[in-house]
Amino acid sequence: MRIQFIILILFTNFVIGQKKVTIAQNVVKYETKDEFNRFDNIANELKKYKSFDLEINKNSNIKILNQYSTGFTGHTISFEIDNNLNIIESNYKYWTDVPEIGTEYKVLDIDLKLNQNPFKKTNGLRGQYEMKIEKVNENGESLEEIIFKGKFKSFKGIEKSSAEYLWALEQNNIFYGITNENGVYLRPDKMPSLKSDHKILSEKIKKIKGYKPEKIKAYVVINENGKIEKEPFRFFGNFGKWSDETQSKVKKLLIELTEWYPACMNEKEVKSQIPIIIGTE
Repeated sequence: MRIQFIILILFTNFVIGQKKVTIAQNVVKYETKDEFNRFDNIANELKKYKSFDLEINKNSNIKILNQYSTGFTGHTISFEIDNNLNIIESNYKYWTDVPEIGTEYKVLDIDLKLNQNPFKKTNGLRGQYEMKIEKVNENGESLEEIIFKGKFKSFKGIEKSSAEYLWALEQNNIFYGITNENGVYLRPDKMPSLKSDHKILSEKIKKIKGYKPEKIKAYVVINENGKIEKEPFRFFGNFGKWSDETQSKVKKLLIELTEWYPACMNEKEVKSQIPIIIGTE
């Protein structure tokens, strides 16, 4: 069992005075790829920690939280605002499992924009920000200035079937290594298994004329309906003597004659990719 010693190398609690939040309808669109780091409450369910959160403190101030973690490094950004939309506090934390003793990060400036007043409505809240951060050593000497850009969105109250929700879900799945860009789940809870009789398939393959290896090996994608998809599809192993025509015929039989119990993630049938081996002798 590996034990990681996580060292917090930053804790900055910078009071910005009476700098105010800007309420603007032209806040950058969340559902697009750009230079902004993304945070939303869909990721909360995927990673079991809060990528985005909004809480009301005892003094009735609102705290907005953004977090990201790879397991080895991570950062946390938070803003506290009062009901007059003054930014009371702005915090930035960075941590790593590699010691960086004495290093601190100081928030020098923050430009925070929201699409609506969160004291009036939080459903559909969107925001963007740009932080200027100074990295200093244990003697207080400046090492570098960093610009961090982020954007966030609350999907509370938004239909899970909507285009914006599905886009964010797909991007989170890819970002956190749950799926690839083709929607294939990389580590499903339950892997697919063969449902149909492989003997029928083997007999059909034997009847194909031309050279065939004793064991046919291929990487295939099994979709949610338990069928092999045409692409991506790749034979591997010793198949150099195969003719293109023979490979095409075998591929066609694999797709048409096999049925699978699909992979499952959170008890839902999903796409997955597996290697398969079919004996022909």
